Amino acid sequence: MELEPGMHQMAIGREPFKGFPPPNAFLVQGTDASVLIDAGYDNPGDHAARMRFIEEAGGPPLSELVITHRHADHGGGAMAIHRATGVPMACHALEREAIETERFGGEQAIARELQGGESTDLGGLTIEIVFAPGHTHGCLAVYVPERGALFTTDTVMQISTTAIRAEHGSLARYGETLLKFQEIGARVLYPGHGGPAYDPAARLRLLIHHRERREQELLEALAGGASTPRELREKIYVGLPEVRQGIAERQVVTGLAKLMEEGHAKQDGDHYTLI
Repeated sequence: MELEPGMHQMAIGREPFKGFPPPNAFLVQGTDASVLIDAGYDNPGDHAARMRFIEEAGGPPLSELVITHRHADHGGGAMAIHRATGVPMACHALEREAIETERFGGEQAIARELQGGESTDLGGLTIEIVFAPGHTHGCLAVYVPERGALFTTDTVMQISTTAIRAEHGSLARYGETLLKFQEIGARVLYPGHGGPAYDPAARLRLLIHHRERREQELLEALAGGASTPRELREKIYVGLPEVRQGIAERQVVTGLAKLMEEGHAKQDGDHYTLI
């Protein structure tokens, strides 16, 4: 669908888990060039649908495909689009090894490493790369200043809070990125799953408050004697459906990693205690 002139959303593919929308890829078109943000899953049917949409949208040729982060629902389909169109691919330097290994089967196909701060003039619209670590260590966002539009990938979503795996990202860096997004002052947020957030300030305030509340709950559960990730999850996420318990437990581990990084907790095997 066309979100606004020159900006298109493609929500194509399976749900990552039951009840959660498929991944979004975005086509941003200026008068001179176009950029694709993310590429969904590596699936032949998904790829065919994306290519049909890109062809039907028309406009100037693709100049780059920006992969916001390493996960399969955002970078998985990139290689197929690259092979079909020849479009060069870019990602953050911290994500390159994981993307080329996990998504491209070891093929070194990233043409440009991004750090954040880069900008590209598409003709009437500018693409600005924003370093947005947290969800993953090298996660990116994309800002179009002429429209006040911030493409947030999985860092900010309207439908849900963000899950962070301790081995892929950092809850401390995630909090810093939410504050950075506040400073940008976007008019609208276009997320990696689901629809737009038209009140970015309110959404960011809610997410910051949510993370602060979850950390307080974790501290209280530790103080109350819970010590393993499972015990802590059962204390904090009461009545959670079984299908989401694994995600919640991984989020607890990510929260514990933040507490240890800041010197508030310590680990002994599978047990954690406050310092």
